[in-house]
Amino acid sequence: MTPPIPLGIWAASAAAAGFITVAGYFSKGSNSTEVYKWAFPTDSVSTTTSAPATMYRHAGFANPGVAGYFSQGGSFVFEIFKWSFPSDTVSTTTPAPDGNGMNMGMTRHTGFADPGVAGYFSQGNSTTPVFKWAFPSDAVSTTTPAPDVMDYHAGFADPGVAGYFARGKQTSDVYKWAFPTDAVSTTTSSPGTMRYHAGFANPGVAGYFSQGSTPDVYKWSFPTDAVSAATSFPVTTTRYNAGFASPAVAGYFSEGGRKLDVYKWAFPTDSLSLTTNAPSSLDQHAGFAL
Repeated sequence: MTPPIPLGIWAASAAAAGFITVAGYFSKGSNSTEVYKWAFPTDSVSTTTSAPATMYRHAGFANPGVAGYFSQGGSFVFEIFKWSFPSDTVSTTTPAPDGNGMNMGMTRHTGFADPGVAGYFSQGNSTTPVFKWAFPSDAVSTTTPAPDVMDYHAGFADPGVAGYFARGKQTSDVYKWAFPTDAVSTTTSSPGTMRYHAGFANPGVAGYFSQGSTPDVYKWSFPTDAVSAATSFPVTTTRYNAGFASPAVAGYFSEGGRKLDVYKWAFPTDSLSLTTNAPSSLDQHAGFAL
């Protein structure tokens, strides 16, 4: 198993320890199989290997330099698809468990990863379970649940330290899973309620959540979790957006809401620009970076 990436190296360079992020991926969502790829640093966009089945209200995480994962999403569905780096060869890997025994599937959920260790998906759908895929085997376990139900929410991680899920459901709650124990605590709340939103992180520096349904973006500084308002979207509303980041370089949020636009927050200033559009509209979709 690849060891966790030292925090200081992550903060200093995206090329640390062999985990070089070369591209970010957004699925199209909206019951589509399409996946699009933004090459770093040019943000040139291509259509890469499609999912084996349509994806909707789903989530993503990545083990940089190895593989990225998208859940299929949707009620009664537990499938997980895996894009191997660098070929983007796609396989169907270990499915999620049924965390509540009601066959509700995973939908309206989110994910984050501790690179070299494990990726995490919440079940979503107004439930509390959180599932963990160990790298590289993709062996799945049920880990510490959320303190309360989560729905239409978002996630990000500070590698080697902790992963964060916003609760969603038009609340301001944010929960934190400490690595490697997965001990859960409630950390600093967002300044406003969040729903239909997304997250990304600049490891060792800060994590970002869009508010959803508004242009606001909030920033949790590591390790204190002090929260501030980062540069807002240039549009009046965003909805069903997704995110990924190129560590130490920039974070990306799609506008979502069946729009083509993708915006880029340059680290560390959070200066904002509109980058290459998606080839087709994005809605209820997901992202990761490899």
